[in-house]
Amino acid sequence: MTKTEKRIRITCLVLFEIFAVVTAAMLLIQQKTAIDQLPLACTTILMLFLPMLAERILNCNLSLPFYLFVLFYAIGPMLGQCWKLYYLTRWWDKMLHIFGGITFAVVGAFIFAKLMGQQAKPCVVFFGALCFSVAVAAAWEFVEFSADQLLGMDMQNDTVVQTVNSYLLGVSTGEAASLSNIQTVTINGTALPFSGYLDIGIIDTMWDMILESLGALATCVVMYFDHGKHPLLRAREG
Repeated sequence: MTKTEKRIRITCLVLFEIFAVVTAAMLLIQQKTAIDQLPLACTTILMLFLPMLAERILNCNLSLPFYLFVLFYAIGPMLGQCWKLYYLTRWWDKMLHIFGGITFAVVGAFIFAKLMGQQAKPCVVFFGALCFSVAVAAAWEFVEFSADQLLGMDMQNDTVVQTVNSYLLGVSTGEAASLSNIQTVTINGTALPFSGYLDIGIIDTMWDMILESLGALATCVVMYFDHGKHPLLRAREG
């Protein structure tokens, strides 16, 4: 690693840390202590050290582009929640899931290649990397579901739909029926303030996993045809 690369890494880390600390301080001063804001900002302060921690645990060096990529990925949830980018730009959450697929596919490929050693076959390594990234995506959805159920959060975002298919609507056992062109839904005497039915997180969860899997798959394909010419993680010598 050159001195210039070290300088860029340190500078970006310091700037990101200052931004995270300032965000946490602003939330504290404004008394916006919602469980999904201030704790997330404080956690981000620690998460920004994950690239350095990963280098130590895996005994590797992250290339500068990948280091900056992971650094941005680490601060992304705070930008989404504390700075409202999840709600101002609907694609922010989906972008982060794609980035997660890329990140964990790269890490998974390095881990599998290291475990298999010289006998490692590229197709096996990248298939393992794909499975690793998909497993992480599934584990994260468990976290979101648990947070929503236990802490009253809304990490699995709801989706407004106009059509519902369900066996519970069928007139006979095993027969699914549909409700289409849903305009008004009333719950406990209160009409929902939009046209349609409120799906409680299922569609969002599936799209998250699909996009993260596609990000991982695209990364594995690129790494396979790259033949290791541009490694994003490089094992340390000695």
